Amino acid sequence: MDIFQWIEDLSDELREAGQYRLVELINRIPHELHENHPERVEAMLPEALAAARAMQHPWLEVFFRHWGLQNRMRNLAEGDKALPEAVSLLEFAHRDQTQQCPQSVCVTQDIAICYGNVDGPGWVPERLAVSEETLARIEPSRACYDCISREYALALMDDGRAADAVEYLQRQAQNMLRDGAEPGVAYRETQAGALFRAGRFDEALSELAAIDEDDMVDDDDGDRLSRQTFRALVLAHQGRIDEAWDALPEYGPLIVPLLYPRWSEAMALIAQAKPEYNHWRLGRLLMSMATHMDQVGAHRRCIEQALRHGELALLRNAPWSARRALELARRHQPLLRADLGAAQQIDAFAARLDAAGGGEFALPMPAEQVYEHVRGSEGSDPEQDMELLLAAYAQRRDDGPLAGLLASAMLACGAREEALAHLWDFVGRHPGSEESPAGQLLDQLLDDADAGAQIERLAALLQPVREPFAHWCRAQLAFRQSRWREVGGHVQRLLAADPDARGANRLWARAAMEEQDFAQAVQLYAALAEQAEQPGGDDWDLMSAASAAGDWDAVRRSAARLGMELSDSEGPVRESWGWVRVRYERDGESYDCLARRTGPVTAQVTTVAPPGRPQHVRDEVVFDAAPLEPAPEDETERERWLAPFRVVHTAHRADYRSWFVDGAHPGDAAFEALCEAVEAQEWSLWVRSSDDYRVRDPNTEEDEALPGVYFFLATPPHSSPADVDRRLHELTAGWEHPLSWPQLAEQAGADVSRHEAVIEAYGL
Repeated sequence: MDIFQWIEDLSDELREAGQYRLVELINRIPHELHENHPERVEAMLPEALAAARAMQHPWLEVFFRHWGLQNRMRNLAEGDKALPEAVSLLEFAHRDQTQQCPQSVCVTQDIAICYGNVDGPGWVPERLAVSEETLARIEPSRACYDCISREYALALMDDGRAADAVEYLQRQAQNMLRDGAEPGVAYRETQAGALFRAGRFDEALSELAAIDEDDMVDDDDGDRLSRQTFRALVLAHQGRIDEAWDALPEYGPLIVPLLYPRWSEAMALIAQAKPEYNHWRLGRLLMSMATHMDQVGAHRRCIEQALRHGELALLRNAPWSARRALELARRHQPLLRADLGAAQQIDAFAARLDAAGGGEFALPMPAEQVYEHVRGSEGSDPEQDMELLLAAYAQRRDDGPLAGLLASAMLACGAREEALAHLWDFVGRHPGSEESPAGQLLDQLLDDADAGAQIERLAALLQPVREPFAHWCRAQLAFRQSRWREVGGHVQRLLAADPDARGANRLWARAAMEEQDFAQAVQLYAALAEQAEQPGGDDWDLMSAASAAGDWDAVRRSAARLGMELSDSEGPVRESWGWVRVRYERDGESYDCLARRTGPVTAQVTTVAPPGRPQHVRDEVVFDAAPLEPAPEDETERERWLAPFRVVHTAHRADYRSWFVDGAHPGDAAFEALCEAVEAQEWSLWVRSSDDYRVRDPNTEEDEALPGVYFFLATPPHSSPADVDRRLHELTAGWEHPLSWPQLAEQAGADVSRHEAVIEAYGL
C-alpha cells in the first residue's frame, strides 16, 4: 500500500469523524520536522501519541512514533539516546496488528539511521544488511525505496567506498525512473554527497545547483538550508574561502544538529584560512555542538566535533579550551563500536597540545589585582583570561567575586559543567558568605529542567545560614515547575525573614497571573506600584492583572499615575486606540494576530484563522505590556511597525468558526457591499489573496484571466452551517461569477457538486 495514499485516506476518515486536530497533527508533525523545528515536533508529539492510543489505532501510533524518531535522529542527531526507542518501535511495527502498516517499512530505516548516528563507520555491516533486506521486499516505485537506498549509500560512504556509492545511487535512480518514480530532493543531495566524498567537487556543486534549478515538489526550507551548508563546505574544500563564507548560512535555531558536522567543518576551514573568524565565540559554538553529540550518544561525531574545536583552539592560543576538547574526545573513544583510527587521531592531537603547552603559567600581576584587571578590560576575551583567572583563583580560593568571575568565563566558553562544579565547590565551602556566587549557581540550575533535586540541595545547604535565600531558591523552583500556588507560600516565608524583598512579591504576582488568580495578582502589583518611587512597570503589570480581573477602578488608577487619559470614568475600559499585534503560543510555535486595541492592555482580535487552525477572531484578550520585540532602527520601518505583545488572558472567547471562500472578484462595489453585510451580521471576513491573484474565465474561448479573490469567513457559534450557506447565496446572488465554498456546503448538507463545478470551471 502506498504511504501517501494511506495517509490521505486516513485523514479523510478522521475528518468525517470530526477529528480535525488529529488530521492537523498528521500533517504538521512531518512538516515541522522538515522545516527544522524539532521543538515544535516535541511539543505536539505527546498529544498525537495519546490520541492514537486512545483511539486504539496501532497503525497511527506507528506513524507518529516513526516521525518522532525521525525528528530525534535527523534534526537532533540522537544516537545511543534514541536507540532504545528505535528497537522498541521496530518490534512494535512488526506485530500482527501493525506489520501491514505502510509506515512499518520506514521503521527499518530508523534503525539504520540510529546505527549511523551512534557510530556510522563502526556499524557499516549492520546498516548495509538491514537496508539490503528491506530493499529486497519493496518496489522501486515506493517512496521507501528512495529512503532505504540513501541509507545503503551513506553506509558505503562511511566505509570509505564513495565511488561505489556514486555508482550504486545511479543504479537505484534508474530503477526508480523505470518504475515511474522519481528520486527526491534528499536522494539527489545524497548523490552530491557521494560525489563530494569521492573528491569530485565540481560535479557535486553542479548537482546541488541542478536541484535548485529543478524546483522540485518535495523541496522545503530544511532541504534548502542543508544544500546551502553543503555548498559552503565544498567551496571551502576547494580553497574558495570567500565564496564559502558567503554561502555558509548564519548560525541560528534552524541550524539543527543534523547540520552540525558539515556546518562546523566548513566554518573550521574558513577560520583556518581567515584567523579573524577564529575567536572565542566560535569556540563556544563548536564546543556546544560537541557537547550536544556527547549528550545524545553520537560517539564518533562527538570525537570529530571535539577535535575540530580543539584544533582551532590551538590556533588561537587557547590551551584551556583545547584540553577540554581532548578530554571529551578521549571519553568517547572507548564507546565506539570499532576504533578505525580514532585513537590515533586523538593521540596525535594530544601530542600537538603538549608541544604547544609552553610551560607553567606565571601570573603577570598580584593575584588580588586580577579581578579588577579583567573586569576593567574592554573587549575582554574569556579564553585568554582563563589562565589568568585560574592562576589567581589558585591563590585566592576564598574570594567570592573572583570565583564568580571565573565561573562567568567558563560559561562564556561553553564550559557549563565545569562552571557548575566550580560554583558548587565555592558555595559548599562558604554557604554563609554574602559574596558567595550562590545566585549565579541558582540561575544556572534554573536553566536545567531536571535540576529540581540540585536546587533543593542548594536550599538545604543555605537554610541554616541564609534563610531568605533558601526560600528564594524554593520559590524559584516552584515557579520553574509551574507549581504556582506553592510560590506564594515560599515567598511569604521569605518575607517573614526579609520584609524588604520586593522581587519576591513580583515573582509571587507573576505566579498568581499564571494560575489566573487575578485578584491576588492585583493585590500584589498594587502594593508594588504604591511602593515604587515613580510610576512604571509595576503599574503596567497591575493594569494587566486588573483588566483580567475586571477591576476597572484599579486600571484607571494606574492609568492616571502613568498620565493616560481614558474616555470614561467608570465601568469597563472601552477605547479605540488603533492596531496592535498580539502573540499566542501553541505546539512550541508562536504566532501573531492583528487586533484593535481597546485599552492600555486589552484588545479585540480581528485576524481570521484558516479552517482547522486555532480561531481567535473577536476574542477579547488581555496582554502583557512589555513589547516582545524592539522597534526597528530604520525610521520608515518604524512608522509601519506594530509592536507584538504576549496574550496573558482571554477575557471573552468568541468561538467563531471559519470557512474558505474562493472565486472571481465581483468588483470593488459588490465586494464592499458584501463586507458591510458580513459585518452587520457580526461575521468576520479576512481577505488572503493578493492583488495579482487571477482565475480562469470560463466564458471565453481562450480561458482569459479574471481578477480573483479568496478569503476566510468567520461566523459565530449560533450561526449553523446551513444558515451561513443560505445567507452567502443571498449575498452573492446576481453576481456574474459565482464563488465556491465546498467545505461549508458539505457541513451544511447542501449541494457540493455546484461548488466542485465552479472550482473546475474557474481553475481554483
